[in-house]
Amino acid sequence: MATTIYLIRHGQTYFNCFARLQGWSDTPLTEQGEADAANIGQTLAALKVDYLFSSDMKRAIDTAKIMIAQNNYTPNKIPVAKSLFREVFYGSFEGHSNEEGAIWASRLGNKRFRRIGQLVAEFGVEKSHDLLKEADPAHLAEGSKELNQRVAEMMNLFEQLGDQKRVIVATHGSIIQYLASRIDGTRTYPNLDNGEMMKLVMNEGRPRIAAYNSKHL
Repeated sequence: MATTIYLIRHGQTYFNCFARLQGWSDTPLTEQGEADAANIGQTLAALKVDYLFSSDMKRAIDTAKIMIAQNNYTPNKIPVAKSLFREVFYGSFEGHSNEEGAIWASRLGNKRFRRIGQLVAEFGVEKSHDLLKEADPAHLAEGSKELNQRVAEMMNLFEQLGDQKRVIVATHGSIIQYLASRIDGTRTYPNLDNGEMMKLVMNEGRPRIAAYNSKHL
């Protein structure tokens, strides 16, 4: 009686190309980003999808629309956009280089890293985002308190969808990474590539990560 949720990172954007922290900022999909969405859409084309969600960011909505356009088994082609599925908010670091955020946050942990991925690999998702929040001059970046609340709300939503459902969510890399690491509890997952997915199986309220950073069902 399991429900399967496919959480897909949006296609490549211009800020991805420039290695900038995007968060709640929004830049459009590149041509490669549109191809990313089309490619994962081909992978999911044979599924009859019961629920189609996206974050309320345009890059995720566009990814969802490109993906589902290739699916002949799902009549609904418009995603339900929810702020719940937004990317992690980076506060004052929004639009700044990935390197800048990593250097300032890792300095508080007595390290010096040049990428957020290195920060997460060293400290784990919760402490890393707490360090980013502390390093943010405005202290508006989302820390573990805010992100744990969002993860709990996501899981509650998934549980309410019922049994034996297929769900697609077009969302963002860091929030999927955070969700995966919280669900597993024993390891820190890397960020996903653009247009790749995490396959989450919910069985009687118990989540299991069946695939991660994958292009295959």
